[in-house]
Amino acid sequence: IKKNEYFLSIGRLTKQKNFIFLIKCFSKLIKDHENIKLAIIGVGEEENKIKNFIKNYNLEQNVILLGYQNNVHKFLKNCKAFILSSLWEDPGFVLIEAMATNCLVLSSDCPNGPKEIIENKNGLLFKSNSEKDFILKFNQLIKLSDSKKKEFKINAKKRIKSFSIFHHFKQLQKIISNY
Repeated sequence: IKKNEYFLSIGRLTKQKNFIFLIKCFSKLIKDHENIKLAIIGVGEEENKIKNFIKNYNLEQNVILLGYQNNVHKFLKNCKAFILSSLWEDPGFVLIEAMATNCLVLSSDCPNGPKEIIENKNGLLFKSNSEKDFILKFNQLIKLSDSKKKEFKINAKKRIKSFSIFHHFKQLQKIISNY
């Protein structure tokens, strides 16, 4: 995969991560963006189902399964954007990692995480499991101006500070000092 020529998703290959949905959306996007690429990092019980889906829809040139990777940061650093398609998260650590790596982010508004982290100031949210909304928000993402991309990235860096170990330590310290 060449630098800056792919979109990236990371997670266990399970129902929760909703990769079949994401790949279906990409199969529709390919009609307007024939060279679009999606790379997925992860392993899991739906791996064969996902591989068969990719093969049955002739998406082998556009959707690449990378399996397990020791270092996801090199992929995050070089992708066009990170996409989270989950049906639920708790709280979405890969989303925080992507934002820390300076990625643009497109995420489902699934329960427990993305909405609270992104806040529509540092990424884009689509309605969970809505192909129509995903495609709309994806097209917005690829048309973002450089200044809007920069704004999202700066806001993301500020936002993820509240999810650091140091921040949690400080919060616990406050709680303990009140006893």
